[in-house]
Formats: sequence, structure tokens, C-alpha cells
Amino acid sequence: MLARLLYPRLRGLFLKDARRSWNEDVAASSARLEASLNDLRAEIATLRRGYRDLLVAELDRRDAPVVEAARSKLDRHVIGAHVSKAVADAEVRTRPMPHLVIERLLPPEVYELLLRAMPPVEVFQDRDPVKQDFEMGALDTAPALSRLVWRFFDDDLVGGVLASALLRRLAPAVAAHYAETGGPEFGERAAAIPHRSFAGRIQLRRPGYSLQPHLDPKRVVITGLIYFARPGDDPSYGTQLFSVDRGFVSAGIKTYFPEQHGLSCTVASTVPYMPNTMLAFVNSGAAHGATLPREAPLKERYAYQFYIKPDDGALKRLLAGLPEDTRAPWAELFTPKADRPPAHGSTTPLPWP
Repeated sequence: MLARLLYPRLRGLFLKDARRSWNEDVAASSARLEASLNDLRAEIATLRRGYRDLLVAELDRRDAPVVEAARSKLDRHVIGAHVSKAVADAEVRTRPMPHLVIERLLPPEVYELLLRAMPPVEVFQDRDPVKQDFEMGALDTAPALSRLVWRFFDDDLVGGVLASALLRRLAPAVAAHYAETGGPEFGERAAAIPHRSFAGRIQLRRPGYSLQPHLDPKRVVITGLIYFARPGDDPSYGTQLFSVDRGFVSAGIKTYFPEQHGLSCTVASTVPYMPNTMLAFVNSGAAHGATLPREAPLKERYAYQFYIKPDDGALKRLLAGLPEDTRAPWAELFTPKADRPPAHGSTTPLPWP
């Protein structure tokens, strides 16, 4: 009788102790496993850096004669004149948004040099094998030829020539872009403030990549995308331009996905992935996206993307003169970063200065 009375009590105490011990063992095992994984990650990262450094050193040795020869080809005035004329001669297409498709943007020998100087995949970000980027700020990790040629391209051509040429060619559309916030007069004043190129990076996309219809972050006025296709690359996998079923103004300053706000997007056209071709468009009124299906024959899709944006301080001063309800789509620009809501469906936020 006594045993029957004590059994449930003893059983409960035993199980409680057993559970505690088991939980402590599991927690200790998990901690040891996590520590081992961290050690492995650190070791793999060290091995990758070592391999990258060896590869860069070997490429520097191999390409030393090419580096010296390349210097004589990088003439900003000659190449800049070619680029400026290509932009000035391009037709402004108005649907689904104002945009340019410019073939033969660069002199052929410069385009070939940029292909030759493409940073090796080992120096690209490796967090996502399907979607990798190489930001121009990382050029110090690349081979000497890549540093020379791509720094010239990013600083001298895009920053020094191409951005200004695009702003001139798309000037009416840029003013209209700003007018959607504060009317025509505001649009003209905003279009007149200083603008510059920003966030240039080489994109490497592989099969399985998909980016739904979207607008780039709101401070982006013009987006430029230059295709670095190689001979034989399938042109089918370019950039899709989408019309939106009704007028809208993107809200918030991060990447904006119209379909997440009840809007419907329809493919209006696809810009082919062609060598030495640039797509540049005004970042309002319509959307863009891209897909590289898993079964695509194109295994690597290279492009250089950059943005053109206004001086933030000048834009904020102009916006501050508008009624609060009028500047509502820009409200986050006036909100301290710590108090801003998280990005909804956004890609990695850009490091705005």
C-alpha cells in the first residue's frame, strides 16, 4: 500500500531530474556543436582568403603585360565622347516608363577589355551562389587588371560622363518623376539640384534567380544596367519591364514591390541580354524584374548596375517646403533610421550616405 502511494511521487521526481539532465546534456551538446561549426566556418573562410590571394597573385603575374598596355587605351576624353554620343543619339522610349536601350555603348575594344578584366568569381560575395555581387568598393581585393580597368569605368566613365549624359537625355522625364510628388514647379526645381551616380556593382546571376516586379529605392531617379554578355550567350534572359494596372506613387524609401500593395503587373517588354548594351530607365510609373530559370542554358549572367540619385540634403530641403500630406511618400526620409520600419519584401538595403 505504501509503495503504491510513494511510486507516483518518486516517479515524478525521477522524471523531473531525468528531463533536467537531458535538457542540460542537449544544451551542452548544442553549444559544442555550434562552437565546432564556428571553427569550421572560420577555417573555410581562411582557406578561401588564402586561395583568393594565391589566385590574384597568379593573375597579376599572368596579366602584367596587359595591365601596362591597358593604360594607353583608357582615354577618358575619347571613350567619353563615344559614350556621350551613344546616349545623345538614343531614342527615348516612353512605355512602360521612360527608358533608353543603347547598343554599342562602349567602343568595341573597351568592351572587350572590360570583359577581359572581369573580376574572378572568387572575389565576388559568396553568401548566395545564385545571386552574387561585386561592389566597386571591393576592388582592392581584385587583380591589378580588374582594379585598373573597372575603377576607370566606374569613376571616370560612369561617374564622370555617363551619369551626366543620361540626366541630360532624360531631363523631361526626370522632372516628371519629381512632379508626381509636388507638381510641375517642384519637379523642375528638384531636377535642377545636383545628382550623381552611386552604388555601382557587377552582378552575377545564375539559374534559379528571380526578382519580382519592383521599383528601386525611392531616392533612385535613374537606374542603369549595362549587360556584359559574352559571344554565344542566350539573349533571352534580359530585363523585363512591367506596366502597372493603374497610376501609383511608391511609398517608403526602400525597394517597392507593387504587387505587395494590391497592384497588378504585366510584362510590357523584355530588353534582350546583348553584349555592350545598356538599359537606363526612370524609376517611377512602372516596374522591372528579371528571371533566370533553373533550366536556362545561360549559366552566368553578368551586368553592371548603377543608380543616379539627388543630393540628399538638397532634396530634403525642397521636400520640407511641401505640405506634410504632399510629401507623405517620402516620410521615411525625415524619420531617424532607428525608428524606420523594417523593409517589406526589400532586397538588401543600400548603404545610402
